Amino acid sequence: MAFGSRHWEQLRRDGYTVVSGAVPASLLSAARDAAERLNAQFPEGWERSKNESWREIRYCRHPAFMMLASEVLDPLALDILESAPPVDYVQLAATLPGFATKGRVGRNFHIDMGQQPVLDVFNILQGVALTDVDTDTAGSLHVLPGSHEQFADWFRQQPMDAAVHWGEVKLAGQKKFLSPHMVVPRMKAGDIVVAHSFLAHGTSANTTGQRRDMFFQRRAAAPLRDPASQADARQAFMRNPWLYFRQ
Repeated sequence: MAFGSRHWEQLRRDGYTVVSGAVPASLLSAARDAAERLNAQFPEGWERSKNESWREIRYCRHPAFMMLASEVLDPLALDILESAPPVDYVQLAATLPGFATKGRVGRNFHIDMGQQPVLDVFNILQGVALTDVDTDTAGSLHVLPGSHEQFADWFRQQPMDAAVHWGEVKLAGQKKFLSPHMVVPRMKAGDIVVAHSFLAHGTSANTTGQRRDMFFQRRAAAPLRDPASQADARQAFMRNPWLYFRQ
């Protein structure tokens, strides 16, 4: 597996890229089996919501997922970031057949990091496909290409000499940049989507007869994780979105 020039070009231009065939068959098989067992146990261990055709385990530490993270996601993150301390959980998400939303751009158009005055800043989102995604309505991650640059410019416009409530700024940006021009990255089971943390995303409807399983992990460079440097690093990253990347 290599994060090459094509991946870098697409990540910078569109805010996301897909690393194909990144997960070895044995790790993929174990992760798919784990997702199947966890889904069979629903609602035990899952977060409850009004629409249970979309579900998640936000802090999932199943050994099969964590082995894949250690063997695949950790090295990939280090190909992209100058440093990438390990994360001890993943977010497992499943979208069942029949999932739909009233909104025209799918579920929960947003960028991550929360809504508080100081955001929980990270660099990249890594998403591992456990099932194939070959249509726009397979209940998968959908993204707004280029929105990472829109948010980056929006964040740079904020004052340097006054306190900024970054959560409010982020929410204002989400309303400002809301768009129907979302795309669904095509993926095979075992592919990994890598997205910049400023990329707007959501979940598309699932009109197929199959459940869509993915798990995600947010990765931050060491200065954004270390309490000694975190405050200054977060402020710097909000105005320089390629800080701590290798390219």
